Amino acid sequence: MPAPFTDSQNTTLTFNTTQFYCTSIVRNTEGAGDLTDQRVDVSTLTLESGECRVYQDPPLKDCGAGGANGTKTFQVDFYGTEEPELNDSLPLVIKQDGVDIFSGNATCTSASNTWATGEVVTGSATFAVDE
Repeated sequence: MPAPFTDSQNTTLTFNTTQFYCTSIVRNTEGAGDLTDQRVDVSTLTLESGECRVYQDPPLKDCGAGGANGTKTFQVDFYGTEEPELNDSLPLVIKQDGVDIFSGNATCTSASNTWATGEVVTGSATFAVDE
């Protein structure tokens, strides 16, 4: 199916060998997060009323949402009935004006399609970039 239109940057997305005709691509990058909420209160009952509590860094730190470093995901809206393969690390290539803006392996973690009477079939998917 040829694309009936292209955006101003001629953006294309190919996952494995399937090209998706995208209407929106959002890149999300998660930083290190706020690890200060993991500090341990080591105050004792010897503190006077109104004194400050005493904290120390934890012996172990949570990673993931509270400590991830540079995790990237792409949220994609597209049209057509194609659905990306889920839960497999496969090649993902996103190009603008023929230049790669991303090329590497990613895993499609979720996908959905919307069918509505008289409307073009649309879908959305989230790709987590392999680290």
